[in-house]
Amino acid sequence: MSKSSQEHITRRSFAVGAAAAATAALLPGKEGRAEGEAFAQSQTDAMSKLSPGGRAEVEAKIKEIFRKYGSRLSDAQKADIRKVMAETQDGLEKMRSFALANGDQPASVPLILRGGDHR
Repeated sequence: MSKSSQEHITRRSFAVGAAAAATAALLPGKEGRAEGEAFAQSQTDAMSKLSPGGRAEVEAKIKEIFRKYGSRLSDAQKADIRKVMAETQDGLEKMRSFALANGDQPASVPLILRGGDHR
């Protein structure tokens, strides 16, 4: 990869693209009516568990995904993206609530072995 192409990829754009790709990989085919209604209810339940800030963040992420990929997505896929983004936001909020200082050390440190030095 050339240096100029690396400069255009940010962590945020990578995360949004990865979320869209992961969501697209998990999307099911056509759904039955009862299954679709249950799906819509679970989406509503996931959004209701979020804080107002979390809901706003989910909507902003969804808006960005739809802006980039909306023309390629079906209505069912868009509904799936909404549900998955709402469900994962709860975990993000829990992780963000855990207080860390800049100097906190990781729980484990990887041990890097070189060559044939495998003990």
